[in-house]
Amino acid sequence: MPVDESYPSRESDFGDYAHPPDGGWVKLALLGVALPIVIWYFAGKAWITEEATWIGSRQNMLVDGNAAKSIAVVYLSAGLFCHFRWCWGIIPVYRVFEIGTVVSLLGVIGGLGYSVYYLFFW
Repeated sequence: MPVDESYPSRESDFGDYAHPPDGGWVKLALLGVALPIVIWYFAGKAWITEEATWIGSRQNMLVDGNAAKSIAVVYLSAGLFCHFRWCWGIIPVYRVFEIGTVVSLLGVIGGLGYSVYYLFFW
């Protein structure tokens, strides 16, 4: 499989979300596969039980019902972000990395927006 060399390489990928990260198979396995599976577990649990935790800076808030399902969408999208960033970004398949990252971040924004609307304006 040919390597896609259409993006520049850097010394560090810290804080640079415009380009795929650097790393090897350990980073791919831990951040691209294992971490998303753990996040998806909590997303599935929140969707099925309709109870989720809204993570806050001072205190976490337990939400239920439709707001919990929208938080589950946020969790799912966060797991997809990790998967597309650290799995497909390291492999590297640039188009899958780019499109998947953008779509997963739109899922995070949509889920948070619906949660805020449902919790505070419904």
